[in-house]
Amino acid sequence: MSRQRVVLFLFLSLSLAVTFYCNRDSADKPSGGPSPAQKERPLPDTITAAFYNVENLFDFNRDGTEYDEYKPGWFGWTEEVQKKKLANTAQVIAALGADIVGLCEVENKNALKELQGELDRIGAVYPYAVVGDAPKSATVTALLSKFPVREKAEYPVEGFRSILEARVARGGDEVAVFVNHWPSKRHPESKRLEAAQILRRRLESLPAGLDYIVMGDFNASHDEFASFHTAGFNDTENRTGINHVLKTVAAGAGPQSPERFICKGELADCADCHYNLWLELPEEKRMSYVYRGASETIDNMLLPPSMFDSSGYSYLDGSFEVFTWDGELLRQGVPYRWQMVFKGKEKYHTGKGYSDHLPIKASFARASVLLGDTPPLSGNCEAADPQAVTGDFEVTVDGWMSGDSRFVVARDTRYAVTGTYSLRVGGMHETQNRTAAKARLQPDGAKKYLTMAMRGSGNVSVRIRRPDGNWAYFNAPDFAQSKSARYKGWKSGSWAKLKFPLPPTVSGNDDVEVELRAGKGEPAQVWIDRVRLE
Repeated sequence: MSRQRVVLFLFLSLSLAVTFYCNRDSADKPSGGPSPAQKERPLPDTITAAFYNVENLFDFNRDGTEYDEYKPGWFGWTEEVQKKKLANTAQVIAALGADIVGLCEVENKNALKELQGELDRIGAVYPYAVVGDAPKSATVTALLSKFPVREKAEYPVEGFRSILEARVARGGDEVAVFVNHWPSKRHPESKRLEAAQILRRRLESLPAGLDYIVMGDFNASHDEFASFHTAGFNDTENRTGINHVLKTVAAGAGPQSPERFICKGELADCADCHYNLWLELPEEKRMSYVYRGASETIDNMLLPPSMFDSSGYSYLDGSFEVFTWDGELLRQGVPYRWQMVFKGKEKYHTGKGYSDHLPIKASFARASVLLGDTPPLSGNCEAADPQAVTGDFEVTVDGWMSGDSRFVVARDTRYAVTGTYSLRVGGMHETQNRTAAKARLQPDGAKKYLTMAMRGSGNVSVRIRRPDGNWAYFNAPDFAQSKSARYKGWKSGSWAKLKFPLPPTVSGNDDVEVELRAGKGEPAQVWIDRVRLE
């Protein structure tokens, strides 16, 4: 046989063998689906989800919906500065290391695409990205994921940002993520209630037992039900979106008991309730945003009963945290926001800083992996979280605010005359006498006195006036009335009951402005409670 015939024979034999084996593989495939080799891998046993308000991540295009300070060429918003903002944001997300990242204050799809590209460049790859379209809004909600996003939808909130739903799924596993950015507190609670109701209707339509995470900037703290009435936004008869519509609180044990948080142990008996992960942290660590010196928890992550059951994914106990990047995202204990400085009467970008919010993150593991390793859920909500939030200082129109960035104003559980909280004011100004905290009170009828309980120490003075009137001063240590402030040392280890006569009023029902002043060069640490107009 010639060499050519031998080669031809071998070639034909090999072709027949290949055809045989290929046909056998095809015949052995399960009908109606891919071969086992072609099937997708499931999601990992543990996944991490995070949320980050990136504070105005804009591209360098002129689309017509930008805020003035983010229009190309305006207020120092140059291409170089825009790239710096992009790089800083990407560095935070890369350090965060989450598998799924919900975002808000992203301008649009193009800005998100640029962020994806920057993340790719530094080795933090997020192949999947979606936005919640809102054509008339300057910014949108968005999501980055290391895993496929099979479906996405947006639920419009009229006049505001849409709520984004993204179905993250692979290999038969699925987790739905809802990214929110509710109306700000330039608007009353009714606007946030509308957003909550839109979200609630969608959640009620989900398949029973579906694993999902609700996250976002709600512009409402986790305990909004206890504090929102102090900010002058209560046009909803004491109902809040985050607490009442999404059911993160329940009625107290008795007729006179205050409302309290829903705890993990109750979820099995409340299918439409949610657990707020801020309850995983002690009070002093609950902060993702600071407004006028007061710590707030407006960035939230809420979980349904399905994230605590024996199937799918469940919350990994103790994993919730506020991410500070080892302090890089803080300056003097406050989020290191994207910096703008005044030049004359206008503010300009400096190219420094990150965001006025801190990211939050949590991990979730397969229930099968967690079995035997998870501490039992408490069935006694009062015992698991006794902080039925009440404060007897919260009787103001605008809430208590810091008068200077060097002073912190916050609720505190260390002392309380009534309820579970008092107001703590602390800080120092090295060179000037300053207002440490201030509030505006609205009388219900004619009143003669302002009374309050106070303890702590510092060179302090209290001053009171009617709007546009003259200040009346009450100086430590005896808090007798004076025409001017004097700052002398005061210290009380117990509650001092103070009573101040109110300035005269024309209408008999004018508001009352009250300020706690602190003398320069000495630290002040004061607690206030039981504020009354009598």
